[in-house]
Parts: sequence; C-alpha cells; structure tokens
Amino acid sequence: MTWWSKSSKVMFNTVQEAITWIEVQVKFKPKTDLIRMGEAYKMLGVDLSGIKKIHVAGTNGKGSVCSYLSHILLKAGYKVGTFTSPYLVRFHERIRFNMNEISDDELLELINIIYSFNESFAKTYGEHLSFFELLTLMSFLYFKHKEVDVMIMEVGLGGLLDATNILTYDLPLIVSIGFDHMKQLGNTLESIAMNKLGIVKEGNHLITTVDPSLHEYFKKSIEEKKATAEYLTLHDVKVLNDNPLVIEYLGETYPISLKGSYQVLNALLSIRAIHYLFPEIKNDIIRKGLSSTLWQGRLEEMDYHVYIDGAHNTHAMDALIETAHSTFKDKKIWVLFSALGDKDIPGMLTKIKTFAEKIVVTSFPDPRFIDLIPLIGDLPYVQNPMNAIHTLMQQMSDDHLLIITGSLHFIGYIKKNYKRTCWKFYRKSLEIFINIRIIEVNSKIEKSNLMFSFSKRACGGGRQV
Repeated sequence: MTWWSKSSKVMFNTVQEAITWIEVQVKFKPKTDLIRMGEAYKMLGVDLSGIKKIHVAGTNGKGSVCSYLSHILLKAGYKVGTFTSPYLVRFHERIRFNMNEISDDELLELINIIYSFNESFAKTYGEHLSFFELLTLMSFLYFKHKEVDVMIMEVGLGGLLDATNILTYDLPLIVSIGFDHMKQLGNTLESIAMNKLGIVKEGNHLITTVDPSLHEYFKKSIEEKKATAEYLTLHDVKVLNDNPLVIEYLGETYPISLKGSYQVLNALLSIRAIHYLFPEIKNDIIRKGLSSTLWQGRLEEMDYHVYIDGAHNTHAMDALIETAHSTFKDKKIWVLFSALGDKDIPGMLTKIKTFAEKIVVTSFPDPRFIDLIPLIGDLPYVQNPMNAIHTLMQQMSDDHLLIITGSLHFIGYIKKNYKRTCWKFYRKSLEIFINIRIIEVNSKIEKSNLMFSFSKRACGGGRQV
C-alpha cells in the first residue's frame, strides 16, 4: 500500500497553510550520499518502474528544455508529469500534469500526506527530511497517482547528491555548465561538471550541449562510468531566422516559440532527446511542440518594449547579451536589475554594462536579499521596483527596450505584481478623464485624445498586461 492511498491526519485545512508549512522546512541539509533519500523513497512505497523518466541537469536552460520536451510529448499523446524549480509566481508551478499546475485541492491533500509521512520518517530514522526532499517525494506520489507515461525531472541543485537522483532514468540530459552555486558545487567548471555528471549512471546514454571546452573532461568521466554520450554544438544546427527563431537540424526546419539565441541549443537538445528516446514521434509533432512551447520568465514580453528574463549568473548574462545583440539589434537597451545576495552581483553588472545604455538597480522582498548599494558603484538605485519600472517607461521612446533581469525570484515578484501596479495608472488616467469631461464637455474629442495619449505613456503603449 502506498502513502497516496493511506488515510493521513489532516494537519492543514487550506492550501496556503500547507504551503507555508513546507516552505519553512530546512532548505539545505549537509549530506555526502543519498542514503537518507533512498530510505525515504523505499518507505514511500511508490513503484515508478513502468514510467519513462528523463533527468535534466545544467546551470542554465533546464526549465526551457523541460518545457520543450513536455509540449512535444503532449502533442504526441503522452501523459506527462513535469517537475521544475524554482517557481516564479505560484508554488503550484513546481509540479505539473500535462503542463497544468497541480490544483489547490490536490496540493493540499499531497502536503497533508507528506506531513504525516515526514513525521513517521523522523520517528523511524531520527530526523526530518529537507524541503526539497519532501517536494521531490510529493512529485513521485503525484505522478504515480496521475498514471503518467513520462516523468521529466529537473535537478534542483548540482546532480550527484540531488534528491531527484534517487531514481534510475532512461535518459539523462545536461544542458549547460557555468559558474553558479559555487558554495555547494565548487569554484571551477570541472568541479561543477563533476557534480552534474553525477546524474549519469552505469549503462546510461547522456546527451549534452555543454561547451566543447568540457568535452574531454566529460568523455573521461563517461568512460569511467561505463556509459555513453553524444555532444551537440552550434555546428550541428543552422539558424535560419533570429526573431522569431527558426532552426534547421538534419535537414528539418523547426520554428521555436521562445525568444533568445540561447534557445537554439535548448531546442536542439530537446529534439535529439525525443529522437533518441521516442523514435516513433514524427518531426511534424516535434515542430508543433516546439512552436507551441510556453515558459515563463525567459525573455518574456510583459508589456510594450518591456521584457523579463531570469538570467541570474554570469553565464546566463552572456547568453542574454548575445540575444540582445541579435534579437534587439535596432533597440537601445535599458536594464532594471536586482539579485539575491548569494549571486555574483558585480560580475553580472559588469556584463550588463557592455550592452545596456542605462542600468537601474532596485530591490525586492526576499529573505536572501542583501543591501546592494555597496556593490553597484555609481549606478542609480531605486528602492521600489514598480516605481522604477514606471519611471523608466515614461522616459522610454519607441527605440528603447527595457529588460528586467538578475534573478528568477526577482522577475517572479515583478510578474506577480506588475498588473496590479499598472492598473493604478489606468485608474488614475480614468479619474483625470472623468474630471476633464465634467469641466470641459464642449471639448470632448480633444480631451479624449489627450487622455488616450496619457494612458499610452503611463502603461507602456496602452497594451493591457
């Protein structure tokens, strides 16, 4: 009997109570192996052996690849479970069935179950599980309950000791490797690579788009693991168009819905993964999946000439710069930046200065946020990010473009609050409009035109967010 079918004590009555509990669980527990997670998985009693499983690791691009794969498999008629992190706006984004977020009722039931399980585990083994261990086990339960055909699991951190690595996967993928989470993974690309290569097990076939400078290191590790690997590079694909993105691979043309030159390798990796693990899926289906893929926070258009991008390390900033030069080459780029204290903030700002005409630094509410003023030199700082956005938008002309970036948590905050803040400008515009109509009825047409111009300027061209 699995924990999904057992009756559990109802500890939480609302989904918000449940989310609040799980989010305060210990985030990082020191570990040198996966024994604790292995015991928890065994105790959970969930058999996932009949499900195809894809494991996605890498510094940047994991979420996009997970989304491409999920959309392609959905178009092919598979039932797909997708596990990603972190979320941008809602906790529910982490666990999806057929790319639909887990519902409130399902999440509430699942957290109540995992709460009871965590207490039983602590009684047996003398310690509670960490936040991410609990979250990973929740995804196992949910995907089994939904009877998925395919599980796509994104690594939370690194790979070797990540909770998701407790399973044996049909296909491991490594997207890219750059400097991030050095405190946990090491200060060299080789040490970071070694950790991410931990998802490759004996007999596995790895497909990767890591930089060619790491290929020899990978080949040695793959040989030691008695596994195989193939390495995809930009030489394997032809870019036919930058915006919208269209690529050619093995004589087939694929339109890509997501923006950014960094999506070329992400899409290529996804195509090859499908060819390898699901050879029965035709290229027409792959095309439909790639062209319909949606993924929040990856050069996502929020408003007229306003984009958010989740670049949160120097490697991702390099990719963003390349995209800015290719996709927005006729625009003057302005950047609103904020980041968490555990990131290389000076390094990211140095990168941004190479392509941005104007940079404004701001803050946002997060426990890991630190005072950025000592780190930003003479760059302007605005405390309230929503005020900063609207001030910049009022100063922008048609040849300007605003990119909001620096942290997934930051752009998640912006995405969650942007509509409400923008509505304040529409409401204020409406008040002015009504006053003008009352005072000067005879000049209705002129004043209406004035009002339309004011609204357009206040909220970035008048487009409703």
